[in-house]
Amino acid sequence: MTVESALLKQLLSHGDFDTWNRLKQHYLPEGDYQKLWKVVDKHVHKFQAMPSFEDLHYEVRSPELEEKIYAIEAVETEVPAYELLEYLKDQFAQSEILTKIETYLDDTIAIADAKENIDYLQEIVVQVQDRVDTAKDNDPIDEVELFDSEEDLAKRMGLGLNQDYDISYTFSPKDLVIVGAQRGHGKTFTCCNIALNAHVRGRTSLYFTIEMDSRQILQRMAAIACEVPLKKIISREGLYQKDYNKLGEWWANRFEGGKELLSQYNLFDDFDKFHFDLTKSCKLKEEAQLDIHYDPGLTLAKVIAIVRQKKIEYPDLGLVVVDYLNQVRRHNAPSRSGQYEWAEQIEISKGLKSLAQDQEVLVVSAFQTNPAGEVRFSKGIEDAVDASYVIEHWGRAEDCIAFRCKKMRSNEQRGFVSQIDWDTLKIGPHTAQDPDEREEMREKMQTTETYDDL
Repeated sequence: MTVESALLKQLLSHGDFDTWNRLKQHYLPEGDYQKLWKVVDKHVHKFQAMPSFEDLHYEVRSPELEEKIYAIEAVETEVPAYELLEYLKDQFAQSEILTKIETYLDDTIAIADAKENIDYLQEIVVQVQDRVDTAKDNDPIDEVELFDSEEDLAKRMGLGLNQDYDISYTFSPKDLVIVGAQRGHGKTFTCCNIALNAHVRGRTSLYFTIEMDSRQILQRMAAIACEVPLKKIISREGLYQKDYNKLGEWWANRFEGGKELLSQYNLFDDFDKFHFDLTKSCKLKEEAQLDIHYDPGLTLAKVIAIVRQKKIEYPDLGLVVVDYLNQVRRHNAPSRSGQYEWAEQIEISKGLKSLAQDQEVLVVSAFQTNPAGEVRFSKGIEDAVDASYVIEHWGRAEDCIAFRCKKMRSNEQRGFVSQIDWDTLKIGPHTAQDPDEREEMREKMQTTETYDDL
């Protein structure tokens, strides 16, 4: 007796429609088992019910397949179908893993470097996950509580971009939020603001960056946190003693014992030496940390693997930022339609949502829009998200930035407009007047005055 035969016996004997819907064809060995799966699947689609053994005897015309049906009918087992399905999935996953590892050992390991070997193993994980349903079963309906616990409510976070908006709009540690803009219109500095705000609230933020390296991201975060113009930090020109003091205090606060070491240096002259000594004598704090992972070839497999690792390293991990979604690849294999294949982008979005749910961490990702403010490459990426915003701003002509809400799953669909300091790129926390609304109000007032004059 095989697991496959026992499972099919229980499914057909008891008409277990729910378990049948979770049985994928490729879980079964090629040959008679997959042929039988097709026969049952055709019956289910035609009659909306599981076939009996008698039904199958009438429907099957192949002597070999009919013999297999008689063999399955003769199987004796008391193990429930749902348990047998789990055994079959375990068996299939093991076979898939061993097959892929054998290919890897034969073709790759001897010539690949350390990074390539790790990347290949991470891709094996994603490829097997694609083929095996590992989603947790739903809780019994009589055990589902109506309200979130106090602990769950405490884990909710706002974006930190507008204090008024955050009163009514917070996100759970299972949500996926995306923020879109055209190229060069503020995706990265918005993500930096969000990551920094979670850090300030005492939660660790993990930031994945593809286009900018770790230093460039840290420079933006430092400018925002210390309210020092970014241009001065990048060029290292025009910085005053007070700027160095603010930057040094922020830098030191990331390390255990950093503040004590800070008092020994004149940062205006010795910032580099301070940094060197700080990294040699102090270690990064284990809580409320800013962790940045730079990888121009970022894949979903790497994101998943690193988040799982960091979740152990930082139990307080509260936010994962992916900058940005359209450039993340599912795996390193070349795409037939290029890097931005629409189907792959949808899968990346679904993958990030699954990551948020599995690891119970809020995920925020930037995405690229076209000039009309619509999702570029594939509108389907918004299907899996809990909230979607599009950035609109007027450059230095207006000290404000608007976030137009395009989707909101669990609240009213409403965006916000916040103040912004264009020198430091700090967004919020205060609300600003929408320039479009202000112009509309001015036009109405002028129209009213003209009417009164008449």
